[in-house]
Amino acid sequence: MNPLKTVILAAACFGLAFCASVQKKPKVDNEKDPQYQYEKAVIAMKYGLPEQAIDYVNLALSLDPRHYQSLNLLGLIHLQAKDYLRAADAFEKCLEIKPDFIDAINRLGTTYYELGEKDKAEQEFLKSLAVDGNAFASFNLAKLRLEENKLPEALDYIDKSILKTDRQAGAYNLKGVILNQMERYPEAITSFQRALALTPNDINVNVNLGIALMNARQYDKSLEVLEKALPGIQDPLLRNKVNEYIKALKEAK
Repeated sequence: MNPLKTVILAAACFGLAFCASVQKKPKVDNEKDPQYQYEKAVIAMKYGLPEQAIDYVNLALSLDPRHYQSLNLLGLIHLQAKDYLRAADAFEKCLEIKPDFIDAINRLGTTYYELGEKDKAEQEFLKSLAVDGNAFASFNLAKLRLEENKLPEALDYIDKSILKTDRQAGAYNLKGVILNQMERYPEAITSFQRALALTPNDINVNVNLGIALMNARQYDKSLEVLEKALPGIQDPLLRNKVNEYIKALKEAK
């Protein structure tokens, strides 16, 4: 049986996590204060009201076009809406004012990645990594190196990410994917199991574990994992592929 490739989990915790913080509210509300309008935008986002948040952000920027927190939040709103060109414009303007703003650097990198501008994305993540070695930048650099099939570099970056924060299932999943492609199957299995300890019901990680077990010739365990995961698979292509794996495992008995 030929070695099979695992798939990358879209890690929510490393993706578009909302990190904006609300600063202390002034004693007297001031509708002409851009910071106050920004704070109202943050609250609107917390309640799932992005259109209202944009209204507050635009008001804040009309009061102070250099209010970089508002530009960052505007970029985030557009990024979450998959309006990548507007997101990039907002993050770029934010960074013209505050070049060392890590949140905006990382989000601009994510935006460039979604636009298919991977070289520019890499530069932003490298810039972010150089500032504070954060886990988000390391994770995304690992993903880029994996796509380039530069597996040792990818493994080095994901290890750096896990070293910074070891409670992210997406990082362990990505490490498992890298190790699986390096044909280091026992280590890949361990990494997927660590991911599942954090997100036991994640379908992608369960499928990846089943594939790694199959590659390690642990066919009975692989069949058990894949059959358990199958009912929860929504994507028809992945479902068909898993059905093929299950059929092959049964025939191999």
